[in-house]
Amino acid sequence: METRILEKDEWADELIRLWRLMDGKDVMIEVEALNLGDQVEAEFLPLKGLSYDHKDDVVQVRVGPLEHMINKPSKIALAVEKGRLLAIDITDADGEQHLIKPQEAVIV
Repeated sequence: METRILEKDEWADELIRLWRLMDGKDVMIEVEALNLGDQVEAEFLPLKGLSYDHKDDVVQVRVGPLEHMINKPSKIALAVEKGRLLAIDITDADGEQHLIKPQEAVIV
């Protein structure tokens, strides 16, 4: 598996590109935090939006009826294996990891 760390100036364009590839596909959102452990926020709901707003410094993930906000992201990485996206790993300023995992790997 390869991990590709995105440069901050790539975040907005790359997240929109990934959203277009995964629009309507089922994804899971999992949050890994030291003080809470692993928490599943959404389990395989259709992706309806994925974007980064540099003005407010927030990543917005819309799945099904839910909106998941990641404030002050510090790192965005893509887990890719053989040209297929396995997960988007977004770390926020508090060190919490927000994993967006497609139910089926997406060719990127």
